[in-house]
Amino acid sequence: MLEVLIAVAAADGAVVAEEAACLEAIMGAAMLHPEARNALRNQLLEPPVWAGALASIAPEHHVLLLHLAAYVAAVDGAYDDDEVALLKSMCAEAGLEPSLLNAIFQWVEDGLMWAAGVGGQAS
Repeated sequence: MLEVLIAVAAADGAVVAEEAACLEAIMGAAMLHPEARNALRNQLLEPPVWAGALASIAPEHHVLLLHLAAYVAAVDGAYDDDEVALLKSMCAEAGLEPSLLNAIFQWVEDGLMWAAGVGGQAS
């Protein structure tokens, strides 16, 4: 899962501090072993091909993965066109309805606004 998230973070050509911090938080929440974390950090320099990583994830987890991927893409303040294109490709590859991505974008926006204390609804 983290290989896909790394590919999303790097889709626009650079992994910024906010994206790296978000990935670190997800690795921490997953309680990954330090050696596994180091191996994933090394992939930040040469991101994996997301399709191969996505194929290894059970289909019932694809929606959750898209939520996390959209969050990683948005955490630096904006979705880059390359990130959006990658998220759309992931949605299609996973066989999910394209309209789901709009709902996910709204979920991310609401969550980020809620976390910032600006309003929005976390759901």
